[in-house]
Parts: sequence; structure tokens; C-alpha cells
Amino acid sequence: MLAPERQQQILSHLEAQGVVRTISLAKAMEVTDETIRRDLQVLEAEGKLVRVHGGASNQKNPFELRSFNERRNLNIEAKKAIAQAALTLIQPHHTYAFDSSTTALALVDLLPNQPYRVITNAHAVLENLKHKEAIELVATGGRYHLKTNTYTGGDSLQALSRHKVDVAFISCIGFDAERGASEGFEAQATYKENLVQLAEKVVLLMDSSKMQLQSEYFFAPVEQIDHIITDRELDPSAEAAIRARGRELTIAD
Repeated sequence: MLAPERQQQILSHLEAQGVVRTISLAKAMEVTDETIRRDLQVLEAEGKLVRVHGGASNQKNPFELRSFNERRNLNIEAKKAIAQAALTLIQPHHTYAFDSSTTALALVDLLPNQPYRVITNAHAVLENLKHKEAIELVATGGRYHLKTNTYTGGDSLQALSRHKVDVAFISCIGFDAERGASEGFEAQATYKENLVQLAEKVVLLMDSSKMQLQSEYFFAPVEQIDHIITDRELDPSAEAAIRARGRELTIAD
């Protein structure tokens, strides 16, 4: 594959994902990491991307707060695969919490109309489930944030604290195998931090583009995450790092 064709493929991946990883690109195109790094240097010089640690972003700040609709259109196939794998964890007569991530929403899209409780601060989750009569739907309320389509703040945290949560399904902007999961929106990070502490089990739904990235606000150390579900593009070194920390890992096909 010639360099111009390879670079166009990199830009296509970047358009779909927002952030790309050098190692994943090298694997997909069957070239060395160094070849991809040179391609990224060329594309950055042309003003088509911004290099970040371990890859590249289509934004000057890869963790700049994206709108809900922007996030919903990123990594669609990976999110669907992750959601399908996570669906096996849903059982009747349990209480599940969902954050306002679009990866969690992909799971919500698949939820059967069965008797269990769903707790959320996400407006999209409420809209999705409001017609499923068998599901007991609990909104934590709070102050609405338009860009993230979510409710946060003291009222939301107080409402959340009243409930027993069997499993919390959450996502993140970045995940570091040493420091854990992070967010770019402080109020959302605070909500997730409280949710992680309350839940009996925490399941992180994370597409592989987020691996080994750090955003502004850490909300869950690795030890508080019980199960990570990601996609098959996860780099082997990242997989080894997660397993070395003793976390349950599912790679969705």
C-alpha cells in the first residue's frame, strides 16, 4: 500500500472514531508502528490531524467536550458489539444503573422489556425506555446539561444515594491501566464516582480507542472496576495490562 492511500485510510479511521491509536493502525494496515508515525507526522504537517500520545486526534484537544450527538456517531460498530456482549449480564429482578455515555446507550437500545429497575441520569436512556412497561424506570434528576444530554448536580447525587444498584454500566473518555477511568466533564465524573462506589458490580463499556488515554478527571481506579468489555481492536499489550491488574475482560467480536 502506497503512503497516500495509507494516509487516506488513517483519515477515514479518524473521521469515524475521533481518536486513533498508532498500534491499532499499524496492525490494521500490516505495517510497522514507525511507518504509521511517519504518516501521522505528514498529516499533522498538512493540518489534517493533531498527534497525541500513542496516536492522533481530529481536535486540538482530544478531550474537548463533545456533544452527545457527536459522540453517538463515533465507533458505532464497536459500540454495537460491546452492547451485544454486555446484554448477557442483564437478568430480571435486578437493579441496573446506566450513565449518559453513548456506549451504555447502545446497550439500552437492546434491553428486553422485562421486570427490572433501571436508574439513570441520562435523558436519552429515559426517552429510550419510557414505553417499556415492564421496566421500572428511575430518573435521578438534577440540573440538565444540554451538550451532554445529562442531569447532574447535588439533587442527582442525593437521589442516586437512596438506591441499591446491582450492576452499573458506565463508560469513559479515557482509560489508563494504572490510574483507571477518566472523564472530561467534572460534574459527570462526580456522578460516576458516586455510582461506582454505590454499585455492587461495575462494568466498564469501553471501545478500544479509549485505551491508555487520560482525560481531565479520574473517577474510578482500576480496582473499583470489576469487568471491562471492549472490542477486538484492543492492542495485545493493553489486554495484557488489564489482565495483569486482575480485571475480568471480555473482548466483543
